[in-house]
Amino acid sequence: MTIKFIGLSLICICLLSFIASILIYAANRKKYYKILEIFLRRYEFPAPYSFHCHTGFFGATPLAYFFIGLDRKKKVFFLESNSEAYSFFEKNDRDLIKWMPAFFYTSTFSFVCCALIATLGGLLALKHSYFP
Repeated sequence: MTIKFIGLSLICICLLSFIASILIYAANRKKYYKILEIFLRRYEFPAPYSFHCHTGFFGATPLAYFFIGLDRKKKVFFLESNSEAYSFFEKNDRDLIKWMPAFFYTSTFSFVCCALIATLGGLLALKHSYFP
């Protein structure tokens, strides 16, 4: 009973955080495409991010990570540490990415909840198979 309650709670939390990330993205979609357009005029995305910029909502989480890293001047995966892209927000408006941390953390939280649900399901299946 407790495991079922934990599983249902995780499903509800995952669903709520996924819906929240969709709503945040939908409310800021124009800003998202505007910042992509501005960035692509001057720079080129590194390999995995160049794919993600063409996948809409499902690629927005890695790109949010990318732009948050640029804004904070922290090392971004697959981007050289001496790249000129780190100075992107010195010349551009930071208001375009104020929504990205909330979006990034809600979608990442949703993914973690999904991973926990899958792990819990796998453990329950193993338990049922080997310890009936």
